Amino acid sequence: MSIAVFIFCTLVFVAWLAYEQRKAQKASKKVSLEFWAREEEANNTRNKDISHIMLLSVKESEIPTAATTEESILYYIERLKQNIQMPMADLSEYSNTDLKLAYGVGNFKVLSEYDENFNTFLINLSNLARAYTRSEFFPEARDTYLLALHYGSLKVSDYTELAECYLKLDQPENISRLITEVDNGSHPRKEAILESLRGVLASY
Repeated sequence: MSIAVFIFCTLVFVAWLAYEQRKAQKASKKVSLEFWAREEEANNTRNKDISHIMLLSVKESEIPTAATTEESILYYIERLKQNIQMPMADLSEYSNTDLKLAYGVGNFKVLSEYDENFNTFLINLSNLARAYTRSEFFPEARDTYLLALHYGSLKVSDYTELAECYLKLDQPENISRLITEVDNGSHPRKEAILESLRGVLASY
């Protein structure tokens, strides 16, 4: 390649790169402007009725318990008993801006608390299930993971650790059933869950 051709190709590449950078900057600026426009609209949205929002109702009897003095198990059971006394709602489908647009800026704080209470509830269910697993209470661990999934947990680890409990209980058929349920569903991390579950089943 001659020097002239090399210089020409270099100039073309530099010009193309500059064009792509300008295009990316314009796109980024547009997204930013649109976001702040929606945020401003959200911050000026008047309060709307939130009485129709379905609050999660969990009975204390649903929380799996075991005859044990293991402190971590008792701790998370107590935390869960406290959780279910608080108003909880799964609002994960909303961003902060969406939440204000949908229900008004004045309701944002209380709705955020509902959502935070719900997430804390799911976290404590997962923690209780792990505490049961560590103490080899596998039926209770299984039931706790199932409860977490029933109430909307989306964590891949909850599915994986549930499958591991099934193996400990010599119930591989339940892993196969779980794989089918996930495969037929619309979980946002479906492929990651399926890969994980199949890996657990293959180790049986």
